[in-house]
Amino acid sequence: MKGKNSLWLAILLMLCLSGCNDMREIDQRGMVLGISIDQGEQKKYKISIQLPILGEGENGGGGPAKSGQFEVLRSEGDTVWEALTNLESKTPNVLFFGHLKVIVISEKIAASSINGSLDLVDRIPDIGNKVFLIISKDEDASKFLKSESSLIKLPALYVNRFFLADKKLSRTQPIKVFQYRRDRNTVSAAAVIPLAQTIDSEIIIADMGVLKEDKLVEKLLGNEVAASQLIKGEKVEEMNYITHLESSEKEVSVSLSRIMLESDVELTMTSPVSFDIHVTGEGNIVELSAGETSKDFIEKLEAQLNQEIKTDIEQTIEKMKKANVEPWLLGHRIWIKDQPFFESLEWNEKGFKEALFNVKVDIEIETTGQKGLFNKSPIYQRSTRDSGD
Repeated sequence: MKGKNSLWLAILLMLCLSGCNDMREIDQRGMVLGISIDQGEQKKYKISIQLPILGEGENGGGGPAKSGQFEVLRSEGDTVWEALTNLESKTPNVLFFGHLKVIVISEKIAASSINGSLDLVDRIPDIGNKVFLIISKDEDASKFLKSESSLIKLPALYVNRFFLADKKLSRTQPIKVFQYRRDRNTVSAAAVIPLAQTIDSEIIIADMGVLKEDKLVEKLLGNEVAASQLIKGEKVEEMNYITHLESSEKEVSVSLSRIMLESDVELTMTSPVSFDIHVTGEGNIVELSAGETSKDFIEKLEAQLNQEIKTDIEQTIEKMKKANVEPWLLGHRIWIKDQPFFESLEWNEKGFKEALFNVKVDIEIETTGQKGLFNKSPIYQRSTRDSGD
């Protein structure tokens, strides 16, 4: 009998310990999925929050959010925190940020400084550092929160699904709060954030904003996004690329897909400092405007593809040098190795602008097939003899 009493006591203790400090029911919470930050009309900031509309539960309480139904509330304040406090007076529920997916910052705010915009992450313990960051391009950030995609009705969830997909084209890259802070707090004080806008009520996420000391100073567009990742030493996966080359006295259009690239970045401690960037990878042809399948054609295509991606990287470097912003942690590599040498370079003033970059690209065309054919006969397939094995 004594053993049974001890067992029941242990179960009771476990039930008590498993309780939550905040015992509010779901219908007593205002679950904030997205926050947008714009310039205010009367005060410094205009803050909007996206809340799902809860359905009615079996006992009259709140149930799951109705598909595609949400409300956007807005308020102004001289600080982000003041605006959020004012927003609580517009809802019968307590605002809960534990399910926050994205913080959208307008381009106007980013052009001045986003430092105050991220202050709320420190002040609200429910908000984690893994929330996605986005800059709203050429429009108010609140417009983004109100836009309903035909695919996913809740904009904040669209962003979450977009960046968590297993395979994304190299047109942008996800950045979370902790990643932005990590890069921004290095010696170059620079980082990137994805750009987004709404066109015909559809959400478009592409390109990257480059920030220095929390201010938007430049943008990476199109192929520059992938080039930037390679300069930083990151992998680029599932990239699409279209090129044109002359063959047999005619122009051939070639579409390539599933290009997988990786880069090796080596530093030489000279003055000026020198970086060697070696990019390797492979890709597939998915479409040809003419039936060129010879080995000579493939070799010519590889040479042109290597040169074009090399040019993309070099032009991206020159673009950032012109803006004098280095978002690739290259200066931080120098600082870690030799702080006095880093100081002697005056990296943030002139050292990055004077740095030398040597770029080499080696990409091979691998097995591929023709679209639209039942038997999927190959356009080209590299043999072991081609690679010298």
